[in-house]
Amino acid sequence: MKHLSSFPARCTLSVISGAVFASAFPAIGWRWLVLPGLVGLLIALDGEKGTRARTIGFLHGMAVYASGLTWLMEIFGTMAVMLWAVLAGFSVLFAEFQSRAAIRGITGWKWAAFTALNWSALEFIRAELFPLKFPWMTAGLAVGPNSLLPWIGVYGVGLVVVLATAFLVARKWMGGTVALSVLAACVFLNPRVPEPADDDARAVSVGGLQLEGVSLTDYLKGTREMPAGVDLVVWPEYAVPYDIRSDKRDWELVRKLCHERGLTLVFGSKVGLASDKDWRNIALTVDPSGVLGEHTKVHPVHFFNDGAPGKTTLPVPTAHGKIGTPICFDCDYEGVVRGMTAAGAELIVAPTMDAEKWTARQHDQHAELFRIRACENGRWLFVVATSGVSQIIDPNGHLHARLDALKQGPVHGMMKRETALTIYTRVGWLTPWCVLGAAAVCWLALLFKKTRIGKDRDSAVPPNTDP
Repeated sequence: MKHLSSFPARCTLSVISGAVFASAFPAIGWRWLVLPGLVGLLIALDGEKGTRARTIGFLHGMAVYASGLTWLMEIFGTMAVMLWAVLAGFSVLFAEFQSRAAIRGITGWKWAAFTALNWSALEFIRAELFPLKFPWMTAGLAVGPNSLLPWIGVYGVGLVVVLATAFLVARKWMGGTVALSVLAACVFLNPRVPEPADDDARAVSVGGLQLEGVSLTDYLKGTREMPAGVDLVVWPEYAVPYDIRSDKRDWELVRKLCHERGLTLVFGSKVGLASDKDWRNIALTVDPSGVLGEHTKVHPVHFFNDGAPGKTTLPVPTAHGKIGTPICFDCDYEGVVRGMTAAGAELIVAPTMDAEKWTARQHDQHAELFRIRACENGRWLFVVATSGVSQIIDPNGHLHARLDALKQGPVHGMMKRETALTIYTRVGWLTPWCVLGAAAVCWLALLFKKTRIGKDRDSAVPPNTDP
């Protein structure tokens, strides 16, 4: 590949490709733009090193997050700029190690493999290990539900995406074609699971209420208006923002509702006062007999008073099988739904809060993560959010019901209890850890071993050409 003629041209390409990368996610949502979004960055970095390479990486990262996460301004105001810069720091690290690899003379398929490891490991750290964990806008998430997810998960899919891109940039056409063909096949040949029939012994009729800023009376009324035969009802996170068991009147109203309709109810509630250090944000599961179980939110939202984190990921036994009840942010990360599924959860319901003021774009981006979790673990998943997006998702990640963002009302449909465990739930979740281990070895080698090529930038072999 011929080098770009000037550093400003490289910076411009970096910014443009960052915006293109962000366009792979809602609100635009043109998934395959993730590929040119990465290609532009790799071309801009070709042959660069040091401060110039890091600058290109930073500009790409800032373009991705500033154009893709505009809704952070609604939550944090101007502090959002600092958050974008922190996230862009991972693009800086990626650029730094790409530069070091080029200086070492790493080329061809070895360069492509290192590029995939470098990007995917840093993405995994940013999403799951970094204190400000941020699993949104990853390369694998852009692809959406696909049949690779039950094997290697979203971070493994991201590895394949970047590997395909790097092969193409390195002009390794066979490798790029194979990787892209696998990706395309896994997306387009990922079938929609048929909705279970009413007479299926493993079918569960579910209903939810997408409501924000209403009282317990509204939830009780909305539930009574649902069609007859609904087995399981879900209310959003914080639907009852106090410990209802300590309020005799309200607790009896909920018990009466469950008894009248013969249903199981899952809803967001609290244990303790917001002023207490150890208050908990919980999903409470009840039926006519009383409390069946509760789950404490494992991943409280950063910068919010969202309760003390829970420690367990166990399903709740009910008349409709074992139900996993992760809360909102729990589903942003891979471990909670996987842990519940491995512990026997046959279906998943997730009370969620996405505030109306956070905008529809935030809601739509968040909705994608639930589809990934359903597909990774092969479970029907029912999300009920305050102002959307509420959705019923099948084990392959396809939608069977959806109530869009910023709307209010009921959503209902059929789900099915599943017991088989995916490869991902069993062992495939280790994929990003293996990638991180391999990348760490490469990073250490680049940091501490002498370069094969001298310090002169012009003597570095471009990563797309064989030595």
